[in-house]
Amino acid sequence: MPRTTADTVTPETAEELRALHAIARTVNGNTPLNHPSRKTNIEFTEALAALIEQGVTVYRLAKVLGVGHRSVYNRLARHGYRKPAPSQAGFRYRGVTTHPSRRQSEP
Repeated sequence: MPRTTADTVTPETAEELRALHAIARTVNGNTPLNHPSRKTNIEFTEALAALIEQGVTVYRLAKVLGVGHRSVYNRLARHGYRKPAPSQAGFRYRGVTTHPSRRQSEP
């Protein structure tokens, strides 16, 4: 019988997070603002923040996603859910980084 703790992620939630992560990790500065993967990226980060508020540890989320815990911390900091690491405190995180040639044209 598997050990259950307060920070356990259900298999359904884990599968949903993995699916969102597969799309969210493709978003970069060249992704247009109106692209569906940008919305998925925001949804994924909001889901991570909500799970952490419920008591799931960053380490557990990283293990479920198959990434390092620092990547989860950095994602949360980049989207404003957590303060950046002291080594990154001098950098200004922006909500959206896009290159001028890829910005959505205003109608």
